[in-house]
Amino acid sequence: MNLKLSIVNYQLSIILLLFFSLPLKAQVTIGAQKAPHSYSQLELAGTKGGVRLPMLSNDERDALNLTSDSTEASGLVIFNTDMDCIEFWANGVWTDLCSSGALPVEKVMNPIVLANLSFGSGTISGRTLFDIDATPNVTPSCGTVADRAANSVDFSKNSTYDYVYTTSPTQTVRNVRYVIQDPEGVLLASQLQPLSGTLVPDVLDPGESAPTLTLNFRTDLNSESSIPLIVGRDRSAAAKVIINIIYNNGSSDLKVTEILYIQDCSCGQSVKKVGGGWLTFMCYNLGAAIADTLKSMSPTQQANYAIPADEYGDLYQWGRAADGHQLRSSLSYLTPGGAAESSPVSGSDLDGNGQVASGSAAYGKFIKNNDLTTTYGDWRIPPVDTLWYNNGKKTVNDPCPTGWRVPTTTEFQSILNGSADQVPIPGSYNSISGNKWQWVSSNPGYLVTPSGSSTSPALFIPVGGGTRGYSNSGLTGVSSYGYYWSSSVNGSNATAWYGIYGTVNPASPNYRGYGFSVRCIAQ
Repeated sequence: MNLKLSIVNYQLSIILLLFFSLPLKAQVTIGAQKAPHSYSQLELAGTKGGVRLPMLSNDERDALNLTSDSTEASGLVIFNTDMDCIEFWANGVWTDLCSSGALPVEKVMNPIVLANLSFGSGTISGRTLFDIDATPNVTPSCGTVADRAANSVDFSKNSTYDYVYTTSPTQTVRNVRYVIQDPEGVLLASQLQPLSGTLVPDVLDPGESAPTLTLNFRTDLNSESSIPLIVGRDRSAAAKVIINIIYNNGSSDLKVTEILYIQDCSCGQSVKKVGGGWLTFMCYNLGAAIADTLKSMSPTQQANYAIPADEYGDLYQWGRAADGHQLRSSLSYLTPGGAAESSPVSGSDLDGNGQVASGSAAYGKFIKNNDLTTTYGDWRIPPVDTLWYNNGKKTVNDPCPTGWRVPTTTEFQSILNGSADQVPIPGSYNSISGNKWQWVSSNPGYLVTPSGSSTSPALFIPVGGGTRGYSNSGLTGVSSYGYYWSSSVNGSNATAWYGIYGTVNPASPNYRGYGFSVRCIAQ
């Protein structure tokens, strides 16, 4: 009896039921009165219908949970409704029959084979340079000041970055995968981001973008204790992450790569010093309101900035750490306001580092002391000469960031003429240091230009920051003159660099209770 093949579901079910009721080794022909071929277990004959495969979407197909170890599923066939194509499972992957060469749908490349792939087309967009800005690397590989500032990053605040692959305007690709090479382990790959996977299992049209690939970096990369250690590594020694996008063009796999650099450079402004060599200053005063903006500006641009007060920064009492007292708006101690008084701290108000203890009423406040005969205008009793610098090294109290410190008096002298004397500024090159000092009137300060092939200023020192009084905490001299603390002392006083129109004193002795600016130098 001939059976008519039907695509009606209940009829097909009856046929299959009859088939499976036969002995297991039976060969069957459905739709014709003839024996099947010797190599056929089942043959379907007919001219008015076909076999309709199970219709599954990508999600429904993936819900089958087949893995590369699912060899028992080899030969499974479905019709993918999302791809509008027949797929079969073989060799641990789904393969479609709609493309030249029967392309794998979800094959994840092993990074080892990347070297065998030719380069393809398309672009990978996203941030490629990360500068942790910890130490003053001023090597040529670090790039310009503007470049370094634009790429400054604090991974403890933002460690997640997105990348998008976009095809070329003229090419259709499919089976888009990614492989991330992270040889030093700067990514949190094991917890948050697999290092390989599939972005688009089917077709990506010309000019179309794949789903976003998110990379999660370690949050401690700015630290001096991070593993891997990034601190101190300029561009030539930067840690690298390589993003590889792999796609198939219909005949072969191709790759598109993007290299991410994680480096440590910063904004250093270097001038010559007496005896040869260079001294590198940070490119802004500590606490400057626009520090991030100043990082991207040249010294000349800083000198021409329209709001000079934004560059002045904080005013520190000598030897104190940054506990809030340095803010121009901080309260004074013992009493707020401008009344002169003598209130230096001592004993239990001081901690083991010689600083104001966090539990003290004076903590974070500007300490007043108008006693100049016994305590000499100091903010603490007894005085300590090594609060910022001890035996040739910065101390934990030094307010400068990692890789920087407060200059010594000798270092301030070395960029002028090597002398502790107050000197007039002629505006020409100094024959001893090799630097030219030029006054800027619109933004009170000095531009310093080293002699040599370059004629561009290399350092700008604003001198309009003024001071905060040791006796009453009042501000004076703003927009007229400026003082910068050194880490050095002179008897009961500490020394500071002093600048005003036409005159500079690199070693001016002053009471330690004054509030002066701080400009760090590279260690």
